[in-house]
Amino acid sequence: MIIEFIGAPGAGKTTLMPSVIEFFQERGIDTFTVVEAARPFAQRTVIGKVVQALTPASLRQPLLWQVFYRFSVWRRWQFRQKHPQLMQFLWASQANRPPAADVQQRKVLYWFDRLTGYYTFLQAYARPNEVLVLDEGFVHRVVQLFSSSVEMPSREEIVTYLDMVPRPDLVIFTHAPRDICERRIYGRGLWDRARHKDATEISQFVANAYLAVNLAAEHMRQKEWTMIAVDNGRDDLAATQAELRHQLAKVTWFPGKTIPLQAA
Repeated sequence: MIIEFIGAPGAGKTTLMPSVIEFFQERGIDTFTVVEAARPFAQRTVIGKVVQALTPASLRQPLLWQVFYRFSVWRRWQFRQKHPQLMQFLWASQANRPPAADVQQRKVLYWFDRLTGYYTFLQAYARPNEVLVLDEGFVHRVVQLFSSSVEMPSREEIVTYLDMVPRPDLVIFTHAPRDICERRIYGRGLWDRARHKDATEISQFVANAYLAVNLAAEHMRQKEWTMIAVDNGRDDLAATQAELRHQLAKVTWFPGKTIPLQAA
């Protein structure tokens, strides 16, 4: 099962991820982030089993990471073969973005490519009663792919993109007012790639990212994706976490899997 977050920068995706993981683990369901899944899933490969059986404990973890990474490189190619129209669309759309969007500096396509390999590998080796939680999966990539401080996001491009990416079993839409998102960004510190931007540019990026996320959420609702929305605009994190758990408890069915979400 794949769960993806979407939210504007500063909306609190990473902050709320542990609550999702705890929710499923309390119900006996193994739940992982990408980093947490990398080594145990690599261990399920033939090479991973050899590493586990024959290497010293001090080398096992770094070697399993290498197994994960090497397999994910091959899985990138597999993803491209399976989704040629998506890749062609992305190459064309990114090539047409203005220089000030910093597509190369932000390595937009590079990180998307890495995601395809990680996603395809982990999905291939996941077991039926396991959950993978991605805070920067395919749906959240609308921020990097279609918005910047100098671009208004295009509804048409976002819709085209979402209609071609793998659909997760659940999307968690984390939202908060723009001014709060911006305040949180400065509170935790700007990204290295954005430190050359002035306050006006940062504010414009947040505004455009906010719009991209909301356009994506609107389309997913129209297409009846399984999605829950969580208000993270207040300062009471415990209340937000409680709301998230309440929303998760109401989702009793996922495509291809029936999971006992109600607490025992």
